[in-house]
Amino acid sequence: MSNDFKNNDEYNKIFLFHETIADRIISRESGWLEFKESFNWNSKDKYAKSMVAFANNKGGYIVFGIKDKPRDLVGLQSNNFEEVDEAKITAYLNSVFAPEIIFEKFEITVNTKKIGLLYTQQAKTKPIVCLKNDGELKEADIYYRYNARSERIKYPEIIAMFDFVKEEERKGWLEHFEKISKIGPTNAAIMDTIGGEITGKGGTLVIDKKLIPKLKFINQGNFQEKGKPVLRLIGDVKPVSIVAGKSKNGLGVQITDDPNAPAMRLEEEEILKKKYPLDYRGLVKELNKRFGDFKTNGKFHKLRKELMKDKNLSRTRYLDPDNTKSSRKDFYSPNIVKKFDKYYTKKK
Repeated sequence: MSNDFKNNDEYNKIFLFHETIADRIISRESGWLEFKESFNWNSKDKYAKSMVAFANNKGGYIVFGIKDKPRDLVGLQSNNFEEVDEAKITAYLNSVFAPEIIFEKFEITVNTKKIGLLYTQQAKTKPIVCLKNDGELKEADIYYRYNARSERIKYPEIIAMFDFVKEEERKGWLEHFEKISKIGPTNAAIMDTIGGEITGKGGTLVIDKKLIPKLKFINQGNFQEKGKPVLRLIGDVKPVSIVAGKSKNGLGVQITDDPNAPAMRLEEEEILKKKYPLDYRGLVKELNKRFGDFKTNGKFHKLRKELMKDKNLSRTRYLDPDNTKSSRKDFYSPNIVKKFDKYYTKKK
C-alpha cells in the first residue's frame, strides 16, 4: 500500500494542510482516522483498542508523526515504529482479540518527514471480542469507533452488527441453493470441511489421513496403474489439498454406504507443514539470520508481495476458502529465502 498510497483519496483526506501555516494539518480525527505524535510499544494496548474499534466499524488509520494542539506534521523522531515488525503486532493482537484483525503497517515520507501508518481493515467476521484484560483492554468487551473515539459498543450498533451477520449468512445460503438448483439435488453432494465427509445420495465418502500414503490424486485426466483405478479429482477441492502418495500401489475408491468400507481423510495441515513450513514470523527470522542489512520495512513488504505471486513460494489460507476477503494467513516455502539474495547482503 505504501507505494501507491499517495495516489489515494484517503491520503489527501489525511494530509490536508493549512494554506498559510507550514506543516499544519487541518484534518480532524474521525470514525476512520486517529493521529499520534510518536510510537511506543508500551502503549500497544491503546493502539490495539483503536485498531479493533476500526475493524468492528468500517476500518481506519492510526497515523504516527502528527503532533496534537496544534496538529502539526512533525514526523517520527525515532526508529521505534520501523523496528516493530508486523509479526510482533499480529502476535499481540491475536493474544487479546478474536477473531483475527487484518492490518497493514507501512511508512511514507510527507514534506521530508517520516510518517508511520497502521491501516486496519473492516472485519469480515464481526464482532471482534477482547479475550483478556491488558491495560485499557477489558475481557469480553467489544470496541467500536464513534467519530473520534474508540469506546465500548452501544446497543444500536451491536444490533446493527448482528443484523449484518444474519444478512451475510442468508446470502451465503442463497448462493448454495442457487448452485444446487443448477445441477439438481440428486446430483449434488455436501462436503464437510471440518469432519472430512462428502455426503450425497450415493452414500458417504470419509477420507482418513491413515490412507494418504496409499492414495494418488490427479488434477485432470485419467490414470491407471496395473489395471487398478485410482481416485480421480477434476479441478480443486477446498480446503483439501492434493497429496502425492508414497506407495507404488494405487487404491481403488468409490462412494459407498457400506459401513465397513475403509475411511479416508485429507488434511491440508500436512501439506502446509511439508511444503510451506514458514509463517510470517518464521520467514522474518530466516531472513534476519541470512542477511546483515535486512529490515521489516516497506522495501521488504514490497518484495515479499511480489514473490508471493509465485505459488511455488507461498500459499495463503483463508478462514473461509470461498471468500478471499475473509481472514487469512500466509505460509512460505523455504525456497523463498534465497530469492531475497539479490536485494540484501548475506552475512559472512
